Amino acid sequence: MEIIFTILFILAVVWGVGLLFEKFGQPLILGELLAGLVIGPSILGIVGETGVKEGLIGNPIFEWTSAELGILAALGMFFLMFYAGLITDPKKLGKRVKTFFGVGIAGTLMPLLFGGLVTWFFTHNFWIALIVGLAISGTSLVTKVRILGDLGILKSKVGYTMMGGAMVDNIFTFIILAVVIKAITVGIVGPLDVVYTVALVVAFFGIALFIGYRVYPLVGKFFVHPGARGFTFALVMGLLIAGIGQVMGLHFIIGAYLAGLFVREEFVGGAFRDLNRRFQTLSHGFLGPIFIVSVAFHVSFGVFETHTLFLIALIIAAIAGKVIGAGGGAYLTGLRKREALTIGIGMNGRGTVELILAMVIVGVASKIGISSAEADIYVSLLVFTAFVTTFITPIGLKYMLRKRSKKK
Repeated sequence: MEIIFTILFILAVVWGVGLLFEKFGQPLILGELLAGLVIGPSILGIVGETGVKEGLIGNPIFEWTSAELGILAALGMFFLMFYAGLITDPKKLGKRVKTFFGVGIAGTLMPLLFGGLVTWFFTHNFWIALIVGLAISGTSLVTKVRILGDLGILKSKVGYTMMGGAMVDNIFTFIILAVVIKAITVGIVGPLDVVYTVALVVAFFGIALFIGYRVYPLVGKFFVHPGARGFTFALVMGLLIAGIGQVMGLHFIIGAYLAGLFVREEFVGGAFRDLNRRFQTLSHGFLGPIFIVSVAFHVSFGVFETHTLFLIALIIAAIAGKVIGAGGGAYLTGLRKREALTIGIGMNGRGTVELILAMVIVGVASKIGISSAEADIYVSLLVFTAFVTTFITPIGLKYMLRKRSKKK
């Protein structure tokens, strides 16, 4: 019974804080993160794991075991990534493919490079540098949709370019992540290991592509079944691809993203909106907030004192990487300077992608030679980086749009 009241309390707090952030035009994920920090062990300690005595009030009022938290958080990650894939439409990439790939690939590589170099300077750990760099290289489609929609530029040239670039960014990020996770799992010691790892990742993507483009259309009638059965079948297919990835040594979030990517409107038909709504409700209305709150449980405000320079450098690397990479990619593929700068600023909205990649560090901590306490430090750094960069994105976009309107 305790777990029910714990979930009830979390969702009630998240809902209330979300309304407040919505009123001030800020992405909901920032409210969810802030709620998790306040009610979790970092500050008040109202919610915590069984036996944990942290926070200002001492013993947590609402408790759950690490197993309960782990299951709900894993489901939250799965549904968030499935939904991220669901709202990614690869067909749209063909319309301005040059610009989208310029923004997406450069917008991934530059933050990866900057973040990796910063992390290497402070840690001298190659795998941590790679994962942290990869974490700040991602961008959130869901957060972007919300910010661009609120500003009324979602369907503009700039908004369309950001969405297309974000699609490429996410796909490219998860391809790199797949190789990195497999490399960590098997242990890279030579060129042949690199080739083997890349071959396994390519094989997995090949299997996923085959299921998505050959099997899915053949079984499309099960998706369009009215009611819950279509949703259940989509969920089964998603878990199948995620499970195959897990068996092959890849993180299940990669399979979840790919599974969502292949649920396309052309063979799902009118049922696509129903599936979209159901997955959005589960991912962003229930399990997603619980996952984000669980991430906040790993956050320590102590990094502001112990890792001040690291945090500042990482935030600068994250912002500069997106502005230079995504903005530069947009400019080199034909957009004007002001449009390119607006895109570079807008691509800084990270949200769930960075948080999920942050939690990957916790999952592979023992394999890369760091303790769980050290892993929590990197999670804290990435959470605060995600918070700052996502917070400034709508502010920066409003400033650029205001300057553009004054120029006209």
